[in-house]
Amino acid sequence: MSNRAAPTDLDEPSYFLRLGDDIIVEHVTVPARDGMRLAADVYRPAAAGTYPALYGVMPYRKNLVARPPWPAFRTRESGDIAWWVRRGYAYVHADVRGTGESVEGVWRCFDTAEQHDLYDTIEWIAQQPWCTGKVGMIGESYYAMSQWHAAAQNPPHLACIAPFDANADLYRDFVYHGGLFSADFIGHWSCKVRARTLVDAPGPHPDNMMAWDMVGEFLRHPLYDAFWEERAAAPKLDQIRVPVYSIGNWQMVGLHIRGNLLGFERARGPKKLAIYFQSGLPGPQALYASKEMHLELQRWYDYWLKGVDTGIMDEPPVKYLARPSGEWRTLDTWPPRDVTYTPLYLAPGQAGAVDSLNDGCLAWEAPPADAPPTAYSYPHLEWGGWPGPGTAIVRPDGTLDGLAKIATFSTPPLKRDVNVLGPIVLKLWASSDQTDTDFYVKLADQAPAGERGSPPAGVTRGWLRASHRAVDPARGTPYQPYHPHDRQEPLVPGQVYEFEIEAWPTSWAFKRGHRIRLELAAGDSPVLDAPFGHDYGVKMGTDTIYHDAARPSHLLLPIQR
Repeated sequence: MSNRAAPTDLDEPSYFLRLGDDIIVEHVTVPARDGMRLAADVYRPAAAGTYPALYGVMPYRKNLVARPPWPAFRTRESGDIAWWVRRGYAYVHADVRGTGESVEGVWRCFDTAEQHDLYDTIEWIAQQPWCTGKVGMIGESYYAMSQWHAAAQNPPHLACIAPFDANADLYRDFVYHGGLFSADFIGHWSCKVRARTLVDAPGPHPDNMMAWDMVGEFLRHPLYDAFWEERAAAPKLDQIRVPVYSIGNWQMVGLHIRGNLLGFERARGPKKLAIYFQSGLPGPQALYASKEMHLELQRWYDYWLKGVDTGIMDEPPVKYLARPSGEWRTLDTWPPRDVTYTPLYLAPGQAGAVDSLNDGCLAWEAPPADAPPTAYSYPHLEWGGWPGPGTAIVRPDGTLDGLAKIATFSTPPLKRDVNVLGPIVLKLWASSDQTDTDFYVKLADQAPAGERGSPPAGVTRGWLRASHRAVDPARGTPYQPYHPHDRQEPLVPGQVYEFEIEAWPTSWAFKRGHRIRLELAAGDSPVLDAPFGHDYGVKMGTDTIYHDAARPSHLLLPIQR
């Protein structure tokens, strides 16, 4: 790394690593309890003295830190290291075992050895002559997921964490959504992680480097078992006693937001929650690299690592950007208390909303006893082939239609605003002519035709494999069901079952004149529902949705009072 002149404006974080004579860089090895040695780079002020430390760790090669945090380099999720050093912090940037320059050991994605490494590194940092003995953790995504695992062990010298975009349950939040394997995302991510060490980095590489078959092991464990229990932070979140600032993004449905909310709910030390939304590319990564986020995090770290009264703990514990307005609002807790869970029923008739398979209705009134069911068959001719549009179809003009071949249920135009905030559940009575089926759920906002500046349709999503329908009431709530995913229970073809499908928590204001739309499908579209791509095989069958008085399928919406 070459030194560069220190910038004159230290307030603006840089997309590039700007070193200078005021920053010392040391390449160190950290001993782990099992004898492995872990590679890290220490960035610290050249001025004599001791400094609190920020610790970031991931499997993406620490020596790529000079690359900018643009979409092409999605793993640059450390923030501006030099910016932090110039504000009186040491920054320890490390490769997890078996990756990058940590050439000893085997990376097994959050296994027990990796979790122990986090504890050992934190305690090693605290003992260094340049450290005050106080350590905080920093970073986005994998960097942030590591923070849950470290904090659950409560190392004596870990003073605070600030996980940004941090799922807490590798099975439910990341790899298997509702029991459905996230094939496209996992395949892409795992390949990139391995390539950065085995292709980008100079070789030759020892045989242990990236030797673990991550995707193979994920696929060999389709049910939640000891393999996933070892790697899940969620069961240990209530052991966290260190201060937590959990920062999430509403649009990270299917990856992170569920973990950020759960982490705040269950942590037992001082805690704060902030929820942003950042649409488009590069999305949350650009937010994390921004001046706004650096200054917000500085208030947090200065308070807990330097003892500076920044006022951050005097503010309401929860703040969030309401969607789609972008207005900041505050709460005293999460889940919010100022909501009424209100059923919105699937109903007979046609809504006149969209050209879908059924154009069904949503109603605030319970359905009649004789309401006929809704059936839909799959696959459609358009589903075949690769890459293919999946559940979408290609219109004659070449554009994609995501609704024509799926079932929808829509309200009439709303007579008043409906503000939704919190977890959502779909209680669905359904049958199939197959021994298993999949439910893909999407909640959408449909603006009036021709409305200018109308919001994007997608609000939140949920998934459930029918054979994973079992729930554990002791570990869930009526509004956020907990599926153990520890067994498969095949369906009896033609038999009606009740399913509780979690739709991930959200904030959304459905405006007067808009419609609330529920979309149901047996698959997703790799082009419209990216990046997950759960469809990795063509399924065939017919599913039937029941919405009558005895089987009142409905959404439970947390509507703000």
